[in-house]
Parts: sequence; structure tokens; C-alpha cells
Amino acid sequence: MSNPQFEVVLKGVLVGFDPQQAQADFAALFSLDADKVARMFTAQRTVLKKGIDQETANKYIARLSTIGVEAAVEAIAVVPEPLSLVPIDEPESNKDAAEAPLVTRLSLEKVASAPTERLSPPESKTGVEEYQPTTHAFIFTGQGFEYFKIWIVNILLTIVTLGIYSAWAKVRNLQYFYGNTSLNKSTFEYTAKPLQILKGRIIAMVLLIAYSLLSHFSPMMGLLLLLVLIIATPWIVVMSLRFNARYTSYRNIAFRFNGTVSGACVAYVVWPLVAICSLGLLLPFAWRQQTQYIVANHSYGDAPFNFDVSVGEYYKMLGIVIGGSIVFFIAYVLIAGGGAMAMAGNPAAMAAAMIPMIALYLAFYLVVGAYMAVTMANIKFNNTTLSDPKSTAPDHRFSANWQVLSYMKLLLVNTVLILLTLGLFIPFAKVRTAAYKAEYTSFVATSDLDNFVASEREQSNSLAEGVNDLFAMDISI
Repeated sequence: MSNPQFEVVLKGVLVGFDPQQAQADFAALFSLDADKVARMFTAQRTVLKKGIDQETANKYIARLSTIGVEAAVEAIAVVPEPLSLVPIDEPESNKDAAEAPLVTRLSLEKVASAPTERLSPPESKTGVEEYQPTTHAFIFTGQGFEYFKIWIVNILLTIVTLGIYSAWAKVRNLQYFYGNTSLNKSTFEYTAKPLQILKGRIIAMVLLIAYSLLSHFSPMMGLLLLLVLIIATPWIVVMSLRFNARYTSYRNIAFRFNGTVSGACVAYVVWPLVAICSLGLLLPFAWRQQTQYIVANHSYGDAPFNFDVSVGEYYKMLGIVIGGSIVFFIAYVLIAGGGAMAMAGNPAAMAAAMIPMIALYLAFYLVVGAYMAVTMANIKFNNTTLSDPKSTAPDHRFSANWQVLSYMKLLLVNTVLILLTLGLFIPFAKVRTAAYKAEYTSFVATSDLDNFVASEREQSNSLAEGVNDLFAMDISI
């Protein structure tokens, strides 16, 4: 005897819910357009899901009830076929099966406690469930003058309180930038408390003062303390990354960082030393290892991030930087040397000629800096994915298309205006940079993003935090 099969049938909107809002939430849940949803709600009978067991059907009912949509579970009863002399390999199309559905209305009270699971879209006409990847753009809505007021108050209060207010300043800064960065109409949040940051900074300040005093009265003890601080640096980095991830959230789901101190030592101590010993030949391996350590040890709730890229991408970047540097310095030496010989007897003319040479030198570093920043960002984002352990769909992924010329223009304008305003343009520069990063970076969801977030929220809420708030602190300055 085959297992009983059920189907979920749409009935309408529950009493007490706004019909328009319920339909809008239904459309967002299944990634459907408004017209199709309207037709589904006005049709005489709409089957949302069929051929499933009763437990799964009950979970659909529970999930739909949270957005105000009423549905019912109907058992699909199949009349057994009479005995026949037709060969058993007769095609199914020649069989005459009858369906006699038996409606079983389940009260919402019985399924209210049923766990919320990822829901797949309603059955398509072809019977194949598909989801087209959807690109969600990051949007930054911060304004320069708006942030300037926060920035200037933070600086003044930090000075007046001899640095104590810096913990509150960090929280206000991050809350502003996170709160103005949105993805799929939801913003990010930074939920750390200033006192947690202040505890870490007090510890760091005490260690720095102790090192200064010991270095003055006992150079050997100061050197010993410095060695201890250097050894502890990977631990400090890991604790800071773990703290910032824990108190960063999206749709009430916190990020996590699970990196180990030994992993940080390998990525940021061992590999750089190997790169130096190889005269820079293995530097791309160090870059890849460091990016992989940061990305692959982060997770969104229980969903892990992954980073996978060929080291050849980094070697390509390094080759372009080295080749461009060689060409520049050859041209620079030829031009500078020729000018110096021509104006050897005129010191004033030689001094005047140095100005454009210095400008050319600075321009070179601006181009190289912009190229490396853009390439590093594109490599990191375009090779980062976010897995959904509860879905068979391909991993979600990021997409970045940073441009060297536009980013170079951003750096140039920011630098010039910061110099001309004696630093007062710094908050405007930060806002412009955040807006640029958001504009050229996006998130490609390969399954319904709302369902994915809802599933992660359930998992996150059921897990206890590993570290109590009393001991959570950010030790970084």
C-alpha cells in the first residue's frame, strides 16, 4: 500500500488580516508577481502544493498562517484499479484512475507550533519547480552632511572625555553605516553595546601604558612585554572579528566568525614570512590564504560563506603591477635624467621641473593603489558564495564590478578635498566610498531569499550563544 498523499489548497485570507498585505506577503514569499497572485486568490480552486506527506502539508499551513493566508490540507485518495488482464508493462496513459479527494480542514491551533521550513513555490504547470537567480543590489542611503554631524560630535566628545567616548563613537558610526545599507529592502544592524567595546579598549590602553613604563625603567621587561603583545596579536584579531560578526545582523539574524587563533597565525604570520623568504614569488598564495581565512570562517546564522579562487587570479594582478611599475620607472628615470642634464646649469629651472615629476610619481601610486583595491575586491566578492544547508539549490553568490577609473576618480577627489579642507571632508569621503561599494556590489540569490532568511532565523533562535555578554568585548583600538 502506497503512503497517503496530500495537497495544500488556497482558501483566502484569514479573518483579521489585511487582504492586500496578505497577498503582498504571499507574493514575496513565493517570488510571484502581483497579477498572478490576484488570479490565484480569485480562482475557484488553487492548489499550492500536491503530492506531499501530511507533516509537510501541515508546515505549509503553519507558515502561510503567519502572513494571514488561509489554506487547507486535502488528502488525495486514489481508487484502486480493478484486476485486469492488461500486461504489467502497459503504459500509464492507458490506465483509468479516479480521484476522490477527502477534505480535512486543520485548525490553525494544531499547527501553530509546527516548525517553519523553507517553502517551495506553488506547483508549476509543467510540474517542475524552478527558481531563476535574482540579483539584489546593495543600496546605501547615507548623506555626507548627515554623517558629518555625527562625526564631528564624536570627535569633540572623544577629546573632552580623554578617549572614553571613543567606544560610543564607534557604535554610532557603525550603526549609521549599517543602518543605511540595505539589501532586498532590509537594512543591516550593529547591536554591540559601547560598554563592551570600552572594556576591551581599557585593557588595550593598560597594556600600552605598561609597555611604555616598563620600556622607560626596564628595557628588558619592556621588550618582553612587547614580545608577549606580538604573540597575542592573532588572538586579539580573532576575538575582534568574532565580536564584530556576532553583533552584526541582517533581519535579526547575527553573523558568526568561527576562525581559530592557529588559523590566523598561519594566514597572517606564516604565509607572509614564506612570501618574504621567496622574494615575493609566493605572495599571491598569502593573499589568497588571508582572504579565505576571513571569508570561509564567517557564516550568516548557520549558513557558511565559502571562498574558492585560483591563485592565478592573484598572480595576474601581481604581474600587471610589476610590469606597470617597471615601465613607469624606466620612463621616469629617462625623463628625469634627461631633464636634469639639460638644466644642469640652471638650479631654478631644475627645481621647477621637479614639481611635475613629483606629481607624476604620486599619480603612479594612485593608479596602482586603485588597481589593486579594485582587483582585490572583485576577486573576493566574485568568488564568495553563501551556502544554504537545507536547500538543494546552487549556492547564493556575490557579484562585484568595481572599475579602476571610477574608483581612481573617487580616491583622487576624496584625497584632494580632504587636504583642502584640512580633514573636514573625511566624513563626506567615507559616505562617498560606502555608496560606491554598494553601487558596484550585489547579491545573487539562487533560491527565494525570504524563505532562506526565515529558515535561518528559526535555526539561529534555537541556538544558544557560546559567549556570555559579560565577557564579550572588542579589544581592537
